[in-house]
Formats: sequence, C-alpha cells, structure tokens
Amino acid sequence: MIDPYIIKPGVMRGEVTAPPSKSVSHRMLILAAISGKKCEVHNLLLSEDIYITVNALKAMGYGLELQGNTAYLSGKREIPDEIREIYFGDSGTSARLLTAVAGAQPGKYLLDGSPRMRQRPMEPLIHALQKLGVSIKHRNGYLPIKIEGRILQGGEVEIDVSQSSQYLSALMLIGPLTESGLRIIPSMNMASKSYSDLTLSMLRENNIAILQDEKSIFIEGNHRPIIQQGRVEGDYSSAAYFAVGSAISGGRVYIKGIRKDSKQGDHMVLDFLEKAGAKVRWDDTGVHITGNKLKGISVNMNSYPDLVPTVAIIALFTKGISRFQQVSHLKIKESDRLNAIVTNITGLGGSANIDGTDLVIQPKSLKGTFIRTFNDHRIAMSFALVGLRVPEVRIENPDCVKKSFPDFWTIFEQLVKPI
Repeated sequence: MIDPYIIKPGVMRGEVTAPPSKSVSHRMLILAAISGKKCEVHNLLLSEDIYITVNALKAMGYGLELQGNTAYLSGKREIPDEIREIYFGDSGTSARLLTAVAGAQPGKYLLDGSPRMRQRPMEPLIHALQKLGVSIKHRNGYLPIKIEGRILQGGEVEIDVSQSSQYLSALMLIGPLTESGLRIIPSMNMASKSYSDLTLSMLRENNIAILQDEKSIFIEGNHRPIIQQGRVEGDYSSAAYFAVGSAISGGRVYIKGIRKDSKQGDHMVLDFLEKAGAKVRWDDTGVHITGNKLKGISVNMNSYPDLVPTVAIIALFTKGISRFQQVSHLKIKESDRLNAIVTNITGLGGSANIDGTDLVIQPKSLKGTFIRTFNDHRIAMSFALVGLRVPEVRIENPDCVKKSFPDFWTIFEQLVKPI
C-alpha cells in the first residue's frame, strides 16, 4: 500500500517545460512504424502508456529500438510466425489504435488489457474492422480479442463515434495501409473530436492525402507516411495542471515547450482560463499564466474530456456557478471520471452534481480530505491542485501519475512556494 501524498498549501510560481505529448507520441510512433522506412522519433514521452505502445509495435514485428526518449525504427517488419499476446494495461489509446493496426497487416494476436480496460467499449471499432474483412473473435464488444490481420482492400465503412473518437483515429491511421484507400463515414455525434482532428493533422503533415467533406473522410491508400526526423511537441494536457495551479493560487507560471499553433485540443485550457479571468500572455518561447480573481464559466467540453477534471478545479475557486456541458462520455475513461469528480468534490465539502449531460459546480468553503483517485492519473493530478488552497488534502495512490506524467510530483514540488 502506497502512502498518500500530502499536499502543502502554497502559491504556484516559476518556470516549467511541458513534457512531451502523450497523444502525439502514440500517433507518431504508429505512423513511423507503418511508414516502412528507416526513421527516428525524438522527444517521446516516457510513460507507462507509451511503453505499452512501443512494446505492442515490437510484438507486431516492427524493428524498433528505444534509446532514451528517441525511438529508432528500422523500416522493416517481420511477420510473427505464431500468435502473439499483447497486453494494453489501462491504455485505451494503445488498445483502440493498435487493434486496428493489428488487423490491417498479416499476423495473429491475442489482445487483452487490465480489468478496467476490459470494461471499456471496443464494439464500434470491432464491427468496422470486420466489415473491412478482418477476422476477429471478441467478448461481446470488449477485450480480450483474438484477431487475424491481413492486407485490406479498403472501401467504405461507417463508424459510431458517440463514445470515442479513438475509433475514427484508429481507422484513419490504417487508411494508408489499404490497397485502394479508405472512406470513413463517422456518426454525427462525435465525442472527443479534437483527438481525431489531431490524427488528421498528423497524417497530412506526414504526406498522406486526405479528402474530407461534411459526411466522410477519405484516406489515400497504398501510400505510406514519410517521417525521417519526427519530434513530439509539448503536452497541453499536462501543462494544464500548472496553468490552472497558477490561476487558482494567485501565482505566475511560465510554460515553455508548447506550440501556440498546436492541433492538440487541450490548448483550449488557456481560453477557458482567460474566460474565467486569469491573465494569459505569450512571448517567443512560451506562455505566462498569472492568477487573478476568477469567475464561473460555462463551456462545452465534448471535445476536451481530458481537461474536465482539471477545469473542474477552477470552478471550486471562482465567484459564481460553473457548468461544463456534454461530459457524459467521461464515464468510460480510465475511471468513471464523472463519479470521481463528484465524489471528491463532495468529500471536500463542495457542491457538484450531474444535470443531464452537464457537470455543474457551485463554489463553497472547502475542507481537507482524502482524495480517492480510482487509479486514474488525471484525477490524482487535478485534485492535487486543490491542496494549494486547502490544507490537509491527501492524494491516494500518487504513483498512478506514471501513466502519463512520471515527473509530475517532482515538478509540482519545485513550483509550489510556501505561503
């Protein structure tokens, strides 16, 4: 049993370089692997989820060597001569994206994950891959999955993306591997759209032709990505903790290593902070976030699920009620994040409730408490920020941050200055 992490109140102040993006790291590794060319990917995030993707690609026969935070890919692939077992742990991104990769090239695999990953839906992706000709045996739309990959002709396929845009990203990433290209027709009610937009952007940046209209996306087939010296940009999801920490504690944090023109959807955290009243200023190398009097905000979070736990913390320290709209898909993340947010805010003495598909938070006087993380990295890191303002906040299972941000606690301690 790991001891809880006790947060000491303080002001967040200083300079930090954002860690590499987890979302970009996953996608760039996959694009580099399927390119079929010798290439390098620099500045990878070294976290549990990325190691899962690296090991899965190796199990699929791709020549890949990790030295520090650089991946060297040989451009060669050896088709496994027997069934390979691949374990995805808690990584939903690895599971969804790599199930598609496993189905789009020859090879036999048994795919599985943690107990929580076995509860997270895969059925829309499974059905789409089956329609394309992939042989899949599954547990009622969930892991574990037995899959036999093959070269796919391509064609047209519909996909239900109301639960997750990862299904769409998975299909787009294998489009270049098809013989004749892949036309994908996603449902209109897409969850987490910013992540599929990121995938589209990365495909285009790496020489894949895409035709898009209001109803469909066509990915050019038989044309591999071109990556020679890829580099992963800084992560907005991780930078958000320090931006919000600065805003709620009345501090000032300078964040380097993130792109102002980034296609990561979570860059919107800066817009949300400005809307709440924080001061945001860019210069040539980074962004300054300065605390200020904060007011409640009302924002649609359908495309930014990973930000919801973090921006919920802003709402605890504002003047006025905040409403975060269209957040029901948070129930099927690494934890039931809606339940985790409401449970912990209630435990702090705060007011949070679910109103239809919205999360509504009303600021109240808070008290220190034991924060249940539900083994969810984003719950742990987000609720750590409460401790900047509220004494005796204790974080359960602090090591769960290793999933996406292994250095979080070290950087957190460096930035927090005693009051």
